[in-house]
Amino acid sequence: MRSAAPRKRFAVPASRAVLLAALMAPGLVLAQQVVVTGTRNGLAQATTSIGARVFSGDEIRRSGASDLIEALRKLAGIDLRRAPQSSQRPDLRVAGAAYGAGAKASAASAASGANLPANAEQGDALLSLIPLENVERVEVSGSGAVKVVTRQPAAGATHGELFSEAGEFDQRDNRLSLARNRDGLSLDGALEEQRNGNYRDGSDFRQHSFSGGAEWKVEHGRFGFSADSVDQDTRYPAPPGLFSSITALGQRPDDLYAYNVRRASAFVQRYIGNIDLGLEVSQREKNASTSYVGDNGGYVSAYDSRQWQISPRVRHYGKWGGATTDTELGIDLMQWQRRTASVTPDETDQVVRRQHSRAVLLREELAFGGPHAPRLLFGLRHEQYHLDAADLPPGGSAWENQNAWDLQASYDFTPLLSIYAKAARSYRIDDDGYTSAGYRPLAGQLRQEREMGATWGNAARSLSLRVFSEHLRNEIIFDQSLGQQGYAGNLEPSRRDGLVLEAGMNLNRDWRIGGQAQQVNASFDDYPYHGQDIALVPKTLLSARLYWVPPGGASNADMGVQWLRALRYGSDFEQSCLAQVPAFATLDGHYTRKMGAWELGLSGSNLTNRRHYGDAPACRSSIYQNDARQLRVSLRYRF
Repeated sequence: MRSAAPRKRFAVPASRAVLLAALMAPGLVLAQQVVVTGTRNGLAQATTSIGARVFSGDEIRRSGASDLIEALRKLAGIDLRRAPQSSQRPDLRVAGAAYGAGAKASAASAASGANLPANAEQGDALLSLIPLENVERVEVSGSGAVKVVTRQPAAGATHGELFSEAGEFDQRDNRLSLARNRDGLSLDGALEEQRNGNYRDGSDFRQHSFSGGAEWKVEHGRFGFSADSVDQDTRYPAPPGLFSSITALGQRPDDLYAYNVRRASAFVQRYIGNIDLGLEVSQREKNASTSYVGDNGGYVSAYDSRQWQISPRVRHYGKWGGATTDTELGIDLMQWQRRTASVTPDETDQVVRRQHSRAVLLREELAFGGPHAPRLLFGLRHEQYHLDAADLPPGGSAWENQNAWDLQASYDFTPLLSIYAKAARSYRIDDDGYTSAGYRPLAGQLRQEREMGATWGNAARSLSLRVFSEHLRNEIIFDQSLGQQGYAGNLEPSRRDGLVLEAGMNLNRDWRIGGQAQQVNASFDDYPYHGQDIALVPKTLLSARLYWVPPGGASNADMGVQWLRALRYGSDFEQSCLAQVPAFATLDGHYTRKMGAWELGLSGSNLTNRRHYGDAPACRSSIYQNDARQLRVSLRYRF
């Protein structure tokens, strides 16, 4: 953190800190918030992103993952950190390694094709709302950007799936999805109920979610809407010493964290020759509350936020020389409001923040075709933010104007060998403002990245190498130096340099093996910590997976291992902690057997029952272990 007044930042009431601890996973850099971004109005590109690893929907469904977060860990080798409040439900925070700060995700409703909001909102629980049955493919770039492409329902009568799973620690997962696509009308919907007692004393997690959409196709366009919601209730008692030094963790049943999100959007798209005109209107509401019962009374913190956004777009397809062109121009108009309140035995506090922004963006893609199929893509975005004068952070004029750009290119040397290069500048604006200075927002995060890569091979065997470098200024992190208490802040300038090696091959007709190796050097890049390693970022992450997929598809199985090298504890800016978070390896497996329309599955995670660290924000203290071994049985019915 910035060296000026390094410890006074913990001077605000502890109840507010508990709220942030409940809303954001512990960890300095290893646990990063996924930012939801993306294009709008269903104008998603048919081609895959340049330099991205692509996982098909069939691969994801065969993996036995309960949601997209778990699928990314298994298939992409990403190390994910679970929020202790929801233990066995990982949130959208991606570990450091090759997937550095500010990782991004975008997704679209299966029927409407309308994407999630493209501004830097904190997207908790959004990916968990996308039914795995509706996923067409997932693209993961070397910088950690995740793009989810959903599929249209198959034409014909109504069809769907029923899924039920049960496991140890009172784990339950029940899902129902329905879809229909006929006579120009596409409909889809999904319901899910989850619960997990997990192995931690006094902890219990429940979630109910819904997502759905509709789309009407007409002669010269289409229109539709989508909606989703999620409700979470979590019992996770505060540690002794925060509010209570006497009462045991398992004896405070009134400690509760509640969180819910409601989102709705509607769009219309009009085709005029080779021009697409689109407009999307969206609204989102988020509510969260944290209640703890201490020796001297109750402590309650809560917030609610509302966001409205209008996004017109125009897109043109054409020819330029020997290349096809895809040009998109758009505007985003956003209004956002957040109300935060806290009640303790000593005080009651309430703060309201309002924010307006307007952005203009331009994206251009050139595809030249031919045997070498060169592609060139670039994009620009300029955004202006407006806050009340009392809410402006230091250097407010610079904070209110943000610019981003993106330049990518790819080239196929031969049918088996392709290369690509990327360069980009992006920003992130704090929408929490939960700092030692009260609720004033932090300075805007700036990120510059470079990436080059090459891929050789085909479906039978492949090898890819990616080299990346990124520089961050004012990185927005959650500093939990005092156990479960902490505040958001701007990290000193830092950089990450590393490489990712990925390989896969078919051993024979039935067996395939794949794996990834990631090596990264994450260090501070300026005074006063220049050259020192950033805590909680593993230098090495290895993963491998063996697949068994015999002909006919009646059965399939896979088993994988993931290993993380030892790393430094959090909050060790002076590197005075001589100990290290130990290295660990986890093993998981999955088996599926199909019997007509029925499918029986058996899954196991952390099969060796390794009691490894899920988080360690301070030297040899505040250690959250990851989940114990768990076995799950599932039953799926397709109709």
